[in-house]
Amino acid sequence: MMSHCLQTALLLLWGISVLSVSLSSQAGLTVEAEPGGDVTLWCEHSLTPPDYLFWFKHTNSSAPVYNACKYYTSFSSSKPCNFIEESERSVMRVNSTFSSLTITAVTLSDSGLYYCSTLKGRQMIFSNTMDLQLKGNVHYFI
Repeated sequence: MMSHCLQTALLLLWGISVLSVSLSSQAGLTVEAEPGGDVTLWCEHSLTPPDYLFWFKHTNSSAPVYNACKYYTSFSSSKPCNFIEESERSVMRVNSTFSSLTITAVTLSDSGLYYCSTLKGRQMIFSNTMDLQLKGNVHYFI
């Protein structure tokens, strides 16, 4: 069900008629953050320039949404994607094997399921998931 929602969202956003999706079999992690503090999420991948890397956020009440994007090149390491406006509270760092997403001044609205993805041709390859929860708030992702 989740992969179907991801495919639908990606088809609409990219306008690609056929899209192949690969989900990682790695188990998800739960990350707890202090309200008002900063939290850093990590993603392992294999980038070969030029390549795109995305961070998604998914909650119980929404379809997955883009949280951040970088275009990885051999010339400039990485640069923001022109088609996604990044949050002022999110900082994304990328190299060829790891990516991090740091969210500053964490609030309850930042809670949700996070994962990164690389775009290789017409194939999206998704990482393991991270369920971001605020300490003191019980959050169950279904």
